[in-house]
Amino acid sequence: MSKEQNTISLDKAKAWTQEWRQDESDYNKYNQCNGFLVPAVDLEEALMEIRKQLKDRNVYVRVYLGVEVSDTDPTEFTEKLIMVGTRPDPQDDGTIIYRDILPNEDSKGSALDDTNGGGSIWDFTDPCPPACDDKSLLN
Repeated sequence: MSKEQNTISLDKAKAWTQEWRQDESDYNKYNQCNGFLVPAVDLEEALMEIRKQLKDRNVYVRVYLGVEVSDTDPTEFTEKLIMVGTRPDPQDDGTIIYRDILPNEDSKGSALDDTNGGGSIWDFTDPCPPACDDKSLLN
């Protein structure tokens, strides 16, 4: 799968994470989500975005939980993992905060290319169920 097929806009990522936080306290009482199936090639694309940092052993991606509300049925939800690369931001006290690498957006809300320090937001997961291993001891 190409990077374009698996990236989402910052606005969509914000909507999904806000939906998760709004429903989180009651969500799992009514919905089952045991895990996520992630295509390895897409995970590799996310890591390639932070490839310049790979010489350092302290390289991180951040994963957010989100819920996509169906466009056709507002009572139908799909659990999502939203992944972003991070870059280290050393602090004066010696600690490091890993900052999300988010897309740069123009005035129309369209993502700009990565050359100005912006990143991509990946959504390439399928929730389990239904994408489960029915013989796994973890399922």
